Amino acid sequence: MTGTTTTAPLTAALQQATEMVRTLTPQQLDDLAAGRGELVFRRAPHAASTRSSAPTRRPRPEVDVSADVAEINRLGTPGEVDDYLHQHDARFTVPVLRQIARALGPTVLTTGRTKAEIRRDIVAGTAGFRTRSAAMSGGAWAK
Repeated sequence: MTGTTTTAPLTAALQQATEMVRTLTPQQLDDLAAGRGELVFRRAPHAASTRSSAPTRRPRPEVDVSADVAEINRLGTPGEVDDYLHQHDARFTVPVLRQIARALGPTVLTTGRTKAEIRRDIVAGTAGFRTRSAAMSGGAWAK
């Protein structure tokens, strides 16, 4: 009976760990596999202090990546993009931000590890890129 009671939490923990590992970039996976990276357990701030036999999952907010990409591409200034990302911070988890960054195209880096780094890369690779390009070309693209 003891094996049965420990199997369910182990299975649930392995599923959670697998989902987390799937959010890593190829470079992070290489570092982890080579021993240059490590996984760290940290109790979630909202976790109950009592034990439960059933695994709990946080509800994931609905995100339409293509709609968010279209809106980000519509915004004209880096400040507008940054404001948009902060306004939707609760919906934009790190994995979602990585999906958005990849969908935005090659001008957006996808190597950030934290929300702040990925938001910075999205701002720099979208409106920031367009602003810098327009400034370097003397506004020739705006005609």
